Amino acid sequence: MKLNNIEVQNIYMLGIGGVGMGALAQYFLYYGCQVYGYDRVRSEICEILENKGAKIHYLPNITLIPDDIDIVIYTPAIPIDFEELQIIKNKNLPIYKRSDILAMITPQLETYAVAGSHGKSTITAMLSHIWYTAHRDFIAMIGAIVKDYENNFFINGEPKEFIVEADEYDKTFLKFTVDTGIITSIEPDHLDIYKNLDALKDAFREFAHKIKNEIWIDENVILHIDKNINTYGLSNSSDIYAYNIRLDDGATVFDIYSNYHQIKIENLHLHAAGMHNIRNATAAIAIALSKNINIDQIKKAINSYPGLKRRLDLIYNGKNKKYYDDYAHHPTEIDTLFDALKTLYPDKTFCAIFQPHLYSRTLYLADDFATSLSKWDRIILLDIYPAREQPIEGVTSEWLLSKINNNNKYLMSKDELLTNLSNISEDILVTIGAGDIDRLREPIKNKLIEYEA
Repeated sequence: MKLNNIEVQNIYMLGIGGVGMGALAQYFLYYGCQVYGYDRVRSEICEILENKGAKIHYLPNITLIPDDIDIVIYTPAIPIDFEELQIIKNKNLPIYKRSDILAMITPQLETYAVAGSHGKSTITAMLSHIWYTAHRDFIAMIGAIVKDYENNFFINGEPKEFIVEADEYDKTFLKFTVDTGIITSIEPDHLDIYKNLDALKDAFREFAHKIKNEIWIDENVILHIDKNINTYGLSNSSDIYAYNIRLDDGATVFDIYSNYHQIKIENLHLHAAGMHNIRNATAAIAIALSKNINIDQIKKAINSYPGLKRRLDLIYNGKNKKYYDDYAHHPTEIDTLFDALKTLYPDKTFCAIFQPHLYSRTLYLADDFATSLSKWDRIILLDIYPAREQPIEGVTSEWLLSKINNNNKYLMSKDELLTNLSNISEDILVTIGAGDIDRLREPIKNKLIEYEA
Protein backbone atom coordinates (compact mmCIF):
# COMPACT_ATOMS: atom_id res chain seq x y z
CA MET A 1 0.00 0.00 0.00
CA LYS A 2 1.00 3.64 -0.36
CA LEU A 3 1.16 6.38 2.26
CA ASN A 4 1.94 9.81 0.82
CA ASN A 5 3.50 8.05 -2.17
CA ILE A 6 5.66 5.92 0.12
CA GLU A 7 5.40 2.22 -0.73
CA VAL A 8 4.77 0.47 2.58
CA GLN A 9 4.84 -3.28 3.16
CA ASN A 10 6.85 -3.99 6.34
CA ILE A 11 6.15 -1.85 9.38
CA TYR A 12 7.72 -1.72 12.84
CA MET A 13 5.74 -0.17 15.70
CA LEU A 14 7.13 0.89 19.09
CA GLY A 15 4.44 0.77 21.77
CA ILE A 16 2.24 -1.40 19.58
CA GLY A 17 0.04 -2.59 22.48
CA GLY A 18 -1.60 0.76 23.18
CA VAL A 19 -5.14 1.29 21.94
CA GLY A 20 -4.18 3.97 19.42
CA MET A 21 -1.21 2.08 18.04
CA GLY A 22 -3.13 -1.20 18.05
CA ALA A 23 -5.93 0.23 15.89
CA LEU A 24 -3.38 1.60 13.44
CA ALA A 25 -1.59 -1.77 13.33
CA GLN A 26 -4.88 -3.48 12.45
CA TYR A 27 -5.38 -0.98 9.64
CA PHE A 28 -2.06 -2.04 8.10
CA LEU A 29 -2.75 -5.73 8.67
CA TYR A 30 -6.12 -5.40 6.92
CA TYR A 31 -4.38 -4.03 3.83
CA GLY A 32 -1.92 -6.91 3.72
CA CYS A 33 1.15 -5.36 5.35
CA GLN A 34 3.45 -7.29 7.68
CA VAL A 35 3.48 -5.67 11.10
CA TYR A 36 6.21 -6.08 13.72
CA GLY A 37 6.34 -4.39 17.08
CA TYR A 38 7.53 -3.98 20.63
CA ASP A 39 5.66 -3.39 23.87
CA ARG A 40 6.69 -4.00 27.43
CA VAL A 41 3.53 -5.96 28.34
CA ARG A 42 1.26 -8.31 26.40
CA SER A 43 -1.98 -6.37 26.50
CA GLU A 44 -5.40 -7.40 25.22
CA ILE A 45 -4.61 -5.34 22.12
CA CYS A 46 -1.41 -7.35 21.60
CA GLU A 47 -3.41 -10.58 21.70
CA ILE A 48 -5.76 -9.23 19.03
CA LEU A 49 -2.81 -8.23 16.85
CA GLU A 50 -0.98 -11.54 17.28
CA ASN A 51 -4.13 -13.41 16.27
CA LYS A 52 -4.15 -11.31 13.09
CA GLY A 53 -0.51 -12.08 12.27
CA ALA A 54 1.53 -9.34 13.92
CA LYS A 55 4.96 -10.32 15.28
CA ILE A 56 5.50 -8.73 18.70
CA HIS A 57 8.29 -8.98 21.26
CA TYR A 58 8.17 -7.85 24.89
CA LEU A 59 11.81 -7.32 25.82
CA PRO A 60 13.94 -4.72 23.99
CA ASN A 61 15.87 -6.58 21.32
CA ILE A 62 17.13 -4.75 18.27
CA THR A 63 17.92 -8.05 16.52
CA LEU A 64 14.18 -8.75 16.27
CA ILE A 65 13.64 -5.75 14.01
CA PRO A 66 13.77 -7.08 10.43
CA ASP A 67 16.24 -5.55 7.97
CA ASP A 68 13.58 -4.81 5.34
CA ILE A 69 11.43 -2.43 7.41
CA ASP A 70 9.89 0.34 5.28
CA ILE A 71 8.75 2.65 8.08
CA VAL A 72 8.87 2.85 11.87
CA ILE A 73 5.93 4.24 13.88
CA TYR A 74 6.13 5.15 17.56
CA THR A 75 3.89 6.56 20.25
CA PRO A 76 4.87 9.52 22.46
CA ALA A 77 4.45 7.11 25.40
CA ILE A 78 7.84 5.65 24.39
CA PRO A 79 10.60 7.54 26.27
CA ILE A 80 12.84 9.52 23.96
CA ASP A 81 15.93 7.76 25.35
CA PHE A 82 14.53 4.24 24.83
CA GLU A 83 17.32 2.07 23.40
CA GLU A 84 15.42 0.63 20.42
CA LEU A 85 14.22 4.09 19.40
CA GLN A 86 17.74 5.50 19.51
CA ILE A 87 19.18 2.63 17.45
CA ILE A 88 16.39 3.00 14.87
CA LYS A 89 17.14 6.70 14.56
CA ASN A 90 20.82 5.92 14.02
CA LYS A 91 19.86 3.55 11.18
CA ASN A 92 18.17 6.44 9.40
CA LEU A 93 14.96 4.49 8.89
CA PRO A 94 11.86 6.58 8.04
CA ILE A 95 10.27 7.20 11.44
CA TYR A 96 6.89 8.74 12.23
CA LYS A 97 4.70 9.42 15.21
CA ARG A 98 1.31 7.71 15.16
CA SER A 99 -0.29 11.13 14.63
CA ASP A 100 1.78 11.66 11.48
CA ILE A 101 0.38 8.45 9.96
CA LEU A 102 -3.19 9.41 10.85
CA ALA A 103 -2.54 12.75 9.18
CA MET A 104 -1.69 10.82 6.00
CA ILE A 105 -4.89 8.74 6.19
CA THR A 106 -7.46 11.48 6.96
CA PRO A 107 -7.24 13.26 3.57
CA GLN A 108 -7.98 9.99 1.77
CA LEU A 109 -11.41 9.47 3.36
CA GLU A 110 -14.34 11.58 4.54
CA THR A 111 -13.20 12.08 8.13
CA TYR A 112 -15.34 12.55 11.25
CA ALA A 113 -13.10 13.58 14.15
CA VAL A 114 -14.12 13.71 17.81
CA ALA A 115 -12.14 16.10 20.00
CA GLY A 116 -12.46 17.27 23.59
CA SER A 117 -11.18 16.76 27.11
CA HIS A 118 -13.79 14.08 27.88
CA GLY A 119 -16.08 11.72 26.00
CA LYS A 120 -14.01 11.22 22.83
CA SER A 121 -13.90 7.43 22.99
CA THR A 122 -17.58 7.06 23.84
CA ILE A 123 -18.81 9.29 21.01
CA THR A 124 -16.39 7.65 18.56
CA ALA A 125 -17.70 4.24 19.64
CA MET A 126 -21.33 5.35 19.35
CA LEU A 127 -20.72 6.73 15.86
CA SER A 128 -18.94 3.52 14.87
CA HIS A 129 -21.79 1.36 16.16
CA ILE A 130 -24.36 3.50 14.31
CA TRP A 131 -22.31 3.30 11.10
CA TYR A 132 -21.91 -0.47 11.48
CA THR A 133 -25.64 -0.91 12.13
CA ALA A 134 -26.38 1.19 9.04
CA HIS A 135 -23.97 -0.94 6.91
CA ARG A 136 -21.79 2.02 5.92
CA ASP A 137 -18.39 1.53 4.25
CA PHE A 138 -16.03 2.95 6.88
CA ILE A 139 -13.01 2.63 9.13
CA ALA A 140 -13.00 3.58 12.82
CA MET A 141 -10.23 3.83 15.38
CA ILE A 142 -11.47 4.09 18.97
CA GLY A 143 -9.55 4.84 22.15
CA ALA A 144 -11.02 1.91 24.06
CA ILE A 145 -12.26 -1.60 23.37
CA VAL A 146 -15.95 -1.76 22.46
CA LYS A 147 -17.82 -4.49 24.27
CA ASP A 148 -19.40 -7.22 22.13
CA TYR A 149 -17.06 -6.33 19.25
CA GLU A 150 -14.06 -6.95 21.57
CA ASN A 151 -11.99 -4.57 19.50
CA ASN A 152 -11.26 -0.87 19.04
CA PHE A 153 -10.87 -1.07 15.26
CA PHE A 154 -13.79 -1.23 12.83
CA ILE A 155 -13.61 -1.72 9.09
CA ASN A 156 -16.54 -2.42 6.82
CA GLY A 157 -16.77 -2.79 3.06
CA GLU A 158 -14.59 -0.62 0.85
CA PRO A 159 -14.07 2.27 3.27
CA LYS A 160 -15.12 5.73 2.20
CA GLU A 161 -15.42 7.28 5.66
CA PHE A 162 -13.11 7.47 8.69
CA ILE A 163 -14.28 7.90 12.30
CA VAL A 164 -11.42 8.82 14.59
CA GLU A 165 -10.58 10.43 17.91
CA ALA A 166 -8.77 13.75 17.58
CA ASP A 167 -6.54 13.86 20.64
CA GLU A 168 -5.29 17.21 21.88
CA TYR A 169 -2.20 15.67 23.50
CA ASP A 170 0.96 16.65 21.64
CA LYS A 171 -1.29 18.78 19.39
CA THR A 172 -2.14 15.63 17.44
CA PHE A 173 -5.54 16.88 16.27
CA LEU A 174 -4.04 19.85 14.46
CA LYS A 175 -2.42 17.49 11.94
CA PHE A 176 -5.70 15.98 10.72
CA THR A 177 -7.75 16.82 7.64
CA VAL A 178 -11.31 16.87 9.00
CA ASP A 179 -14.62 17.07 7.17
CA THR A 180 -16.95 16.97 10.20
CA GLY A 181 -15.88 17.58 13.78
CA ILE A 182 -17.13 17.41 17.35
CA ILE A 183 -15.78 19.25 20.41
CA THR A 184 -17.11 17.78 23.64
CA SER A 185 -15.40 19.89 26.31
CA ILE A 186 -12.31 21.96 27.00
CA GLU A 187 -10.76 21.66 30.44
CA PRO A 188 -7.26 22.10 31.87
CA ASP A 189 -5.21 19.03 30.98
CA HIS A 190 -1.94 18.21 29.23
CA LEU A 191 -0.54 21.41 30.70
CA ASP A 192 2.92 19.95 30.22
CA ILE A 193 2.23 20.64 26.54
CA TYR A 194 0.06 23.77 26.67
CA LYS A 195 1.24 25.49 29.89
CA ASN A 196 -2.15 27.15 30.49
CA LEU A 197 -5.86 26.95 29.62
CA ASP A 198 -5.69 29.85 27.16
CA ALA A 199 -3.09 28.04 25.06
CA LEU A 200 -5.23 24.89 25.15
CA LYS A 201 -8.28 26.86 23.97
CA ASP A 202 -6.21 28.39 21.18
CA ALA A 203 -5.39 24.87 19.96
CA PHE A 204 -9.06 23.85 19.99
CA ARG A 205 -9.90 27.06 18.15
CA GLU A 206 -7.32 26.21 15.51
CA PHE A 207 -8.77 22.69 15.23
CA ALA A 208 -12.27 24.11 14.75
CA HIS A 209 -11.12 26.49 12.02
CA LYS A 210 -9.57 23.59 10.09
CA ILE A 211 -12.88 21.66 9.86
CA LYS A 212 -14.25 21.81 6.33
CA ASN A 213 -17.96 21.20 6.86
CA GLU A 214 -20.09 20.83 9.99
CA ILE A 215 -18.74 21.36 13.48
CA TRP A 216 -20.77 20.32 16.52
CA ILE A 217 -19.85 21.73 19.94
CA ASP A 218 -21.33 20.92 23.34
CA GLU A 219 -23.57 23.74 24.52
CA ASN A 220 -21.38 24.23 27.62
CA VAL A 221 -18.22 24.88 25.61
CA ILE A 222 -17.35 28.54 25.15
CA LEU A 223 -15.15 28.85 22.10
CA HIS A 224 -15.31 32.11 20.18
CA ILE A 225 -14.50 31.39 16.56
CA ASP A 226 -15.23 33.17 13.29
CA LYS A 227 -17.14 30.24 11.87
CA ASN A 228 -20.63 28.75 11.86
CA ILE A 229 -20.98 26.20 14.65
CA ASN A 230 -23.79 23.90 15.69
CA THR A 231 -24.50 23.09 19.33
CA TYR A 232 -25.77 19.94 21.03
CA GLY A 233 -26.89 19.33 24.58
CA LEU A 234 -29.85 19.15 26.93
CA SER A 235 -31.36 22.64 26.55
CA ASN A 236 -33.83 23.62 23.84
CA SER A 237 -31.58 26.52 22.84
CA SER A 238 -29.18 24.00 21.26
CA ASP A 239 -29.39 23.05 17.60
CA ILE A 240 -30.05 19.47 18.66
CA TYR A 241 -31.03 18.46 22.17
CA ALA A 242 -32.22 15.56 24.29
CA TYR A 243 -35.28 16.01 26.49
CA ASN A 244 -38.03 14.10 28.30
CA ILE A 245 -35.29 12.00 29.92
CA ARG A 246 -36.51 9.14 32.15
CA LEU A 247 -35.48 5.74 33.46
CA ASP A 248 -37.19 2.54 32.32
CA ASP A 249 -36.11 -0.97 33.28
CA GLY A 250 -32.41 -0.20 33.51
CA ALA A 251 -32.26 2.00 30.41
CA THR A 252 -32.32 5.76 30.05
CA VAL A 253 -35.12 6.72 27.68
CA PHE A 254 -35.12 10.11 25.97
CA ASP A 255 -36.37 12.06 22.98
CA ILE A 256 -34.35 14.12 20.51
CA TYR A 257 -35.32 17.25 18.66
CA SER A 258 -33.05 18.79 16.04
CA ASN A 259 -33.73 22.36 15.01
CA TYR A 260 -30.87 21.96 12.54
CA HIS A 261 -32.33 18.91 10.77
CA GLN A 262 -36.00 19.65 11.59
CA ILE A 263 -36.37 16.10 12.94
CA LYS A 264 -37.87 14.66 16.11
CA ILE A 265 -36.97 11.18 17.39
CA GLU A 266 -38.95 9.69 20.28
CA ASN A 267 -38.25 6.91 22.77
CA LEU A 268 -34.55 6.30 22.29
CA HIS A 269 -33.24 3.70 24.76
CA LEU A 270 -29.65 3.93 25.99
CA HIS A 271 -28.15 1.36 28.36
CA ALA A 272 -25.01 3.37 29.21
CA ALA A 273 -25.67 5.17 32.50
CA GLY A 274 -25.21 8.87 33.24
CA MET A 275 -26.36 12.19 31.83
CA HIS A 276 -22.96 12.59 30.17
CA ASN A 277 -23.82 9.62 27.97
CA ILE A 278 -27.08 11.27 26.89
CA ARG A 279 -24.95 14.20 25.74
CA ASN A 280 -22.56 11.81 23.98
CA ALA A 281 -25.43 10.07 22.22
CA THR A 282 -26.91 13.41 21.15
CA ALA A 283 -23.63 14.38 19.48
CA ALA A 284 -23.43 11.06 17.65
CA ILE A 285 -27.06 11.33 16.53
CA ALA A 286 -26.41 14.83 15.16
CA ILE A 287 -23.70 13.51 12.82
CA ALA A 288 -25.80 10.48 11.86
CA LEU A 289 -28.73 12.69 10.87
CA SER A 290 -26.45 14.93 8.81
CA LYS A 291 -25.22 11.85 6.94
CA ASN A 292 -28.79 10.72 6.19
CA ILE A 293 -28.82 7.62 8.37
CA ASN A 294 -32.48 6.82 8.89
CA ILE A 295 -34.23 7.13 12.22
CA ASP A 296 -34.95 3.41 12.62
CA GLN A 297 -31.27 2.56 12.21
CA ILE A 298 -30.28 5.26 14.70
CA LYS A 299 -32.79 4.01 17.28
CA LYS A 300 -31.67 0.42 16.78
CA ALA A 301 -28.01 1.39 17.25
CA ILE A 302 -28.57 3.53 20.36
CA ASN A 303 -30.67 0.77 21.94
CA SER A 304 -28.01 -1.87 21.23
CA TYR A 305 -24.92 0.26 22.01
CA PRO A 306 -22.83 -2.14 24.12
CA GLY A 307 -20.57 0.37 25.86
CA LEU A 308 -16.81 0.48 26.30
CA LYS A 309 -14.49 -1.50 28.48
CA ARG A 310 -13.18 0.60 31.35
CA ARG A 311 -16.13 3.02 31.16
CA LEU A 312 -18.34 2.32 34.18
CA ASP A 313 -17.49 -1.31 33.50
CA LEU A 314 -19.20 -3.76 35.88
CA ILE A 315 -16.59 -6.44 36.63
CA TYR A 316 -18.23 -8.23 39.57
CA ASN A 317 -21.86 -8.32 40.68
CA GLY A 318 -21.93 -10.22 43.96
CA LYS A 319 -24.40 -10.86 46.74
CA ASN A 320 -23.09 -8.05 48.92
CA LYS A 321 -20.65 -6.12 46.76
CA LYS A 322 -20.33 -4.78 43.25
CA TYR A 323 -17.06 -3.89 41.57
CA TYR A 324 -16.66 -1.43 38.69
CA ASP A 325 -13.61 -0.32 36.72
CA ASP A 326 -13.30 3.05 34.99
CA TYR A 327 -10.69 4.92 32.95
CA ALA A 328 -11.36 8.31 34.60
CA HIS A 329 -8.09 10.19 35.06
CA HIS A 330 -9.22 13.83 35.30
CA PRO A 331 -11.17 15.40 38.21
CA THR A 332 -14.21 16.14 36.04
CA GLU A 333 -14.30 12.51 34.88
CA ILE A 334 -14.13 11.32 38.49
CA ASP A 335 -17.02 13.65 39.37
CA THR A 336 -19.04 12.34 36.43
CA LEU A 337 -18.34 8.75 37.47
CA PHE A 338 -19.39 9.48 41.06
CA ASP A 339 -22.63 11.15 39.92
CA ALA A 340 -23.51 8.25 37.61
CA LEU A 341 -22.98 5.71 40.41
CA LYS A 342 -25.01 7.81 42.85
CA THR A 343 -27.84 7.90 40.33
CA LEU A 344 -27.71 4.12 39.91
CA TYR A 345 -27.28 3.36 43.63
CA PRO A 346 -28.52 6.31 45.73
CA ASP A 347 -28.47 4.35 49.00
CA LYS A 348 -25.11 2.57 48.61
CA THR A 349 -21.62 3.43 49.86
CA PHE A 350 -18.59 3.71 47.58
CA CYS A 351 -14.87 3.02 47.77
CA ALA A 352 -12.64 4.72 45.17
CA ILE A 353 -9.32 3.03 44.39
CA PHE A 354 -7.46 5.63 42.37
CA GLN A 355 -4.15 5.44 40.52
CA PRO A 356 -3.07 8.97 39.52
CA HIS A 357 -1.78 9.18 35.95
CA LEU A 358 1.27 11.37 35.21
CA TYR A 359 3.23 13.51 37.66
CA SER A 360 2.47 16.65 35.67
CA ARG A 361 -1.31 16.09 35.68
CA THR A 362 -1.22 15.34 39.40
CA LEU A 363 0.75 18.52 40.04
CA TYR A 364 -1.40 20.86 37.94
CA LEU A 365 -4.77 19.46 39.07
CA ALA A 366 -3.98 18.33 42.64
CA ASP A 367 -6.57 20.53 44.38
CA ASP A 368 -9.29 19.50 41.93
CA PHE A 369 -8.39 15.82 42.37
CA ALA A 370 -8.57 16.26 46.14
CA THR A 371 -12.04 17.82 45.91
CA SER A 372 -13.33 15.08 43.59
CA LEU A 373 -11.93 12.24 45.70
CA SER A 374 -13.12 13.70 49.01
CA LYS A 375 -16.74 12.89 48.08
CA TRP A 376 -16.24 9.13 48.21
CA ASP A 377 -16.93 7.12 51.39
CA ARG A 378 -13.45 5.59 51.29
CA ILE A 379 -10.44 6.58 49.20
CA ILE A 380 -7.45 4.38 48.47
CA LEU A 381 -4.58 5.87 46.47
CA LEU A 382 -2.02 3.83 44.58
CA ASP A 383 1.33 5.24 43.50
CA ILE A 384 1.37 7.63 40.55
CA TYR A 385 1.63 5.90 37.16
CA PRO A 386 4.45 7.75 35.39
CA ALA A 387 3.86 6.65 31.76
CA ARG A 388 6.25 8.77 29.70
CA GLU A 389 7.33 11.08 32.55
CA GLN A 390 10.17 11.36 35.03
CA PRO A 391 9.26 12.04 38.68
CA ILE A 392 8.67 15.63 39.81
CA GLU A 393 10.12 16.38 43.22
CA GLY A 394 7.44 16.46 45.91
CA VAL A 395 4.65 15.18 43.65
CA THR A 396 3.61 11.85 45.13
CA SER A 397 0.41 10.03 46.00
CA GLU A 398 1.21 10.69 49.67
CA TRP A 399 1.24 14.43 48.90
CA LEU A 400 -2.07 14.16 47.06
CA LEU A 401 -3.57 12.13 49.91
CA SER A 402 -2.71 14.90 52.38
CA LYS A 403 -4.95 17.27 50.39
CA ILE A 404 -8.01 15.01 50.50
CA ASN A 405 -10.58 16.15 53.07
CA ASN A 406 -11.78 12.76 54.26
CA ASN A 407 -10.76 10.77 57.32
CA ASN A 408 -11.31 7.42 55.58
CA LYS A 409 -8.32 7.69 53.21
CA TYR A 410 -5.36 5.35 52.65
CA LEU A 411 -2.19 4.98 50.60
CA MET A 412 -1.47 1.40 49.49
CA SER A 413 0.63 -0.63 47.11
CA LYS A 414 -1.17 -3.00 44.78
CA ASP A 415 -0.21 -5.97 46.95
CA GLU A 416 -1.45 -4.20 50.09
CA LEU A 417 -4.73 -3.42 48.36
CA LEU A 418 -5.34 -7.08 47.52
CA THR A 419 -4.40 -8.11 51.05
CA ASN A 420 -6.80 -5.57 52.58
CA LEU A 421 -9.81 -6.07 50.28
CA SER A 422 -11.69 -7.99 52.97
CA ASN A 423 -11.52 -4.91 55.23
CA ILE A 424 -13.36 -2.67 52.74
CA SER A 425 -16.88 -2.33 54.10
CA GLU A 426 -18.38 -0.20 51.32
CA ASP A 427 -21.02 -1.70 49.03
CA ILE A 428 -19.38 -0.73 45.75
CA LEU A 429 -15.69 -0.72 44.82
CA VAL A 430 -14.39 1.23 41.84
CA THR A 431 -10.88 1.13 40.39
CA ILE A 432 -10.13 4.41 38.64
CA GLY A 433 -7.26 5.53 36.43
CA ALA A 434 -5.58 5.47 33.02
CA GLY A 435 -2.37 3.63 33.97
CA ASP A 436 -2.03 -0.09 34.61
CA ILE A 437 -4.66 -0.29 37.35
CA ASP A 438 -6.82 -2.34 34.98
CA ARG A 439 -4.46 -5.27 35.59
CA LEU A 440 -6.02 -5.50 39.04
CA ARG A 441 -9.45 -6.28 37.59
CA GLU A 442 -9.15 -10.06 37.67
CA PRO A 443 -7.22 -10.27 41.00
CA ILE A 444 -9.82 -8.04 42.72
CA LYS A 445 -12.71 -9.95 41.16
CA ASN A 446 -11.23 -13.30 42.24
CA LYS A 447 -10.69 -12.06 45.80
CA LEU A 448 -14.28 -10.82 46.01
CA ILE A 449 -15.59 -14.14 44.73
CA GLU A 450 -13.51 -15.89 47.38
CA TYR A 451 -14.75 -13.63 50.19
CA GLU A 452 -18.41 -13.96 49.19
CA ALA A 453 -18.31 -17.73 48.62
